[in-house]
Amino acid sequence: MDNISEEEYQALYNRIKQDLYDEFINPETATYGADVLRQKEDKESTEKEIIQEEIEQLKLVMKKYEESEEYEKAAVMKKRINYLRRQL
Repeated sequence: MDNISEEEYQALYNRIKQDLYDEFINPETATYGADVLRQKEDKESTEKEIIQEEIEQLKLVMKKYEESEEYEKAAVMKKRINYLRRQL
């Protein structure tokens, strides 16, 4: 890592930051790590089944956020659920 310039370091840092945002925060693209778990599962699942499964998982997370009165986080889950429903 000693051979990396400050410019390269900043580019790498920004890329990692964007990837994390896309994976966990952006409601249009976030999968909350579910895609990694899904890779281990049977490859036979259809895209529709995968989307429906993700919706169910997000509903559980949303419910937990609502129970703990974290309404902003619940709203992000709701937005992602609505996005996925439009994909079906």
